[in-house]
Amino acid sequence: MDILKIAVICLVAAVMAKVIQPSNRDLAALLSISAMIFSAFIAADGISQVFSGIGSVFSGTGINSVYIATAFRALGICYISELCSSSCRDCGETALGSVLDISGRVAVALICLPLLREFTEVVKSVLER
Repeated sequence: MDILKIAVICLVAAVMAKVIQPSNRDLAALLSISAMIFSAFIAADGISQVFSGIGSVFSGTGINSVYIATAFRALGICYISELCSSSCRDCGETALGSVLDISGRVAVALICLPLLREFTEVVKSVLER
């Protein structure tokens, strides 16, 4: 992942959007969203390296892979909902951004329910001994 490339793209897009915004707000929002999507694709290139690295770290620990997969899903939901809600706020749609934030939190909670159930079973079995 090339953070310098992403930083330059975002800064140039932000400056251009601020210059364009007084005359054409829609074009400025489109420019910001386009830069965000392009930067996300560049960042996604490094995500596979992160996944393989974390997977290799946890492979020797004996931790169930379901837990790791759940953590990655929750992390992905957090990133996606944050990027989309920020884009909505940039477009002036703060209510939509707030709905996206709440929806992301609900989705993470739903994904974590099986882990919560298993955790309570472990606690219950420990207390019964």
